[in-house]
Amino acid sequence: MKKTYALLALIAIAILVAYALLPDRSFKEDLLPVPEGVTLDGYDDRSDGGASEASLSVNGGEAEFSCMLGADSVKFAWCGLLWNLDSQGEENYRNWTFVDTVFVDVEARGISEVIVKVWTFDPDVTDIGKPATFKLLLKEVPVKEGRQRVAVPMEEFYTPDFWYETAQVSKEYNKRHQETVARVEIVPGWNHPRGKKFTLKLYEVSFWGISNLYFGIVLVSFILLTIAAVGLRHKTGNDESKK
Repeated sequence: MKKTYALLALIAIAILVAYALLPDRSFKEDLLPVPEGVTLDGYDDRSDGGASEASLSVNGGEAEFSCMLGADSVKFAWCGLLWNLDSQGEENYRNWTFVDTVFVDVEARGISEVIVKVWTFDPDVTDIGKPATFKLLLKEVPVKEGRQRVAVPMEEFYTPDFWYETAQVSKEYNKRHQETVARVEIVPGWNHPRGKKFTLKLYEVSFWGISNLYFGIVLVSFILLTIAAVGLRHKTGNDESKK
């Protein structure tokens, strides 16, 4: 029996060594250049009677977005960049379960904070016809004047209280659902001044993570080894009790 356990241990070690030697266990998904099947748009509130003004130009792998929020503080004002990952409406969402970091390479002018938003399809609450019911994950990201590359841990993204109120959803529905990412947004920070123009020149927006293929193979292998070890121990116990 000891020889059998030793063999199982050697198999486990061999699996770990093979996993360590496998190449390219990570993956990266770039949103610039804009991938096939994805759309990138700049938007503002003018279609809803607002006075904000936004413009977007895309040149290959670079995107330049400028905006000035409407100066009238009595009115709501908004603008931003929106990547629609399911532009054809086919529910072909991105599986970013194992994404751990978001990288943004940006040249910022006239702005001190941006908010990165990730919208996911939640089968328990999302009505595809109502974009606001997609689960919102967001993170405030400080930026400085000039060019910088910032890394944002995915675990720091959170669902704000106002999303539950707006979507009329109980907070018990708190699963992130990173396996069904539908949209990504970048918008100015909460306290960006009205009437002040800002510009974001983006060179990279990418999502990095660990490949779930190799990890899944290793996980299944260890589960099978555990089942085998428990089964052998149980069989040995039964044999001894019969004696």
